[in-house]
Amino acid sequence: MNAPQLVVVEFDGWIAKQLSELATEHRWLVREERTVDNALSLIRVHQPLVLIVQVEPTDDKPAAMALIADAHRLFPEVPVVAVGDAKLNDADRAAWTAALFDLGARYALFPPITKPVLEDVISGLMATAIRRITGAEPSAPAEAEEPTLPKPKPRKRRAPKDKVIDLADEEFDS
Repeated sequence: MNAPQLVVVEFDGWIAKQLSELATEHRWLVREERTVDNALSLIRVHQPLVLIVQVEPTDDKPAAMALIADAHRLFPEVPVVAVGDAKLNDADRAAWTAALFDLGARYALFPPITKPVLEDVISGLMATAIRRITGAEPSAPAEAEEPTLPKPKPRKRRAPKDKVIDLADEEFDS
């Protein structure tokens, strides 16, 4: 098995910088690519991998969209994460998310994006990609067994004292 790789297609280096600590911790390679052709050739040769593509929905740059569609068409087993750079209103974000899903992206992330969210998405997808390549199934959760608690010891009751005070029978001095 080749070393797991994160192939990041972006223009500013922010995504790769955010994922560098996670990649080092898990011993994954981070490949930053600027062109669609280089990214597709890496997908063809190296697996397991996760493809992360920076998209600019407000710009007229179809290369990122074409990469997502081509990666899904040619390598449907490779997870693709689309990361937007522009803040969009709710309606536009929903429309672009639907369009990216139609193209084949598994996740579409738009600002505000935090490092923990990005790391969680990528680590989950990479774990799945590694299991797919190695054939290892995730460990099944252990059967929940009824805990056997020790039986409580019977409590000894105290014998009532000779004299029981019944407050209802006593009269109060006023």
